[in-house]
Amino acid sequence: MVPRVCIVLALFATLIRPPALAEARFVAQTPAISATSALLMDARTGRVLYALAPDIRRPPASTTKMLTALLVAEALSPDTLVPISRRAAVERSGAAIGLEVGERWTAGELMRAMLMHSANDAAVALAEAVAGSVEEFAQRMNARAQALGARNSNFVTPHGRHNPQHYSTAHDLALIGRESLRAPWIAKIARSQTWKLHGKLYRGRRRTRLVINTNSLLWRYPGADGIKTGWILESGPCLVASATRGGWQLIAVVLNTRTQGQSFRDAAALLDFGFGEFTRVRAASRGEVVGTISIPNARWPLVVAAAEDAMVVAPRNATVSRSIQLTKSRAPIARGEAVGALVLTSGGVEVGRVPVVAAEAIPSRWLLGRVWQWLRGLVNSGE
Repeated sequence: MVPRVCIVLALFATLIRPPALAEARFVAQTPAISATSALLMDARTGRVLYALAPDIRRPPASTTKMLTALLVAEALSPDTLVPISRRAAVERSGAAIGLEVGERWTAGELMRAMLMHSANDAAVALAEAVAGSVEEFAQRMNARAQALGARNSNFVTPHGRHNPQHYSTAHDLALIGRESLRAPWIAKIARSQTWKLHGKLYRGRRRTRLVINTNSLLWRYPGADGIKTGWILESGPCLVASATRGGWQLIAVVLNTRTQGQSFRDAAALLDFGFGEFTRVRAASRGEVVGTISIPNARWPLVVAAAEDAMVVAPRNATVSRSIQLTKSRAPIARGEAVGALVLTSGGVEVGRVPVVAAEAIPSRWLLGRVWQWLRGLVNSGE
């Protein structure tokens, strides 16, 4: 009998090498940045590719508006009309779009004003539209952040103006930015360079205002497609940036850089590091047989197949090892039944895992014996 411990642990391993990659050992060139905290994340998997003080709490400034936008996108439609309250209209400190009491703006217009121009008055108006008050909205912000795994943050306002109890981290902001970009409404705005805001009538003509996205990487960095700038005195310049090349999206967070311009340079350095030092590897394809394993009380070995495509991010010049961990190791097992996971590692670090299923049914020896005895009984009774 095969020992159970041998089945539950890694039962086989094989190496997958990215095509056309050399055998040289991977040595990362650490990006030179000025930020106090920073992080680089693969947007699809959430894998962290670089981190500098990722869990240090800092004022997030207007990067807060990513979470505000996420809650708005989950509650409203772009055509929803939002009445402007006095509280929103008097929010003129910092960036503002100039809302007036009694106006009605669409949520789409307010979202663009908030994400592109970083308008604090638009953030307050949207928060009230979603939750009825800023205070109730802040509670929803914290609940949503917790659900995303951003558990080292606390949000008090929808815009990020300074409050000692309002803080986040580079890691948490990357998680929030990643989820925000999954909303098509937010992603479209985040990659927009300019927007023509058609305002109120003036001397018989409707005023048109050109709103320019505060994220200058959209012009300067190939593939840049988001997401939010931030700056207050207490935070220093901040930026959550994203870029996509060949269908591969990375998210870079830099907090408390030396200058506003340096925040863009730091983010670009992180993105360059990610696209230059890492590569995507298809470690397995959906339906691919990835192992054959002997298990107790089974008539024949268990054939295991990947339940989905396994795309992982690994350092260039490195190998990706794969092993199977079973969660079910005794027959009977039905065809297509989940039986564990294909675990993918590179340099001793787990870089991904996908579920595995039985490629064919596995009856137990005991069950086959009972069926055989039943059939023999039928034959004998017929005689």
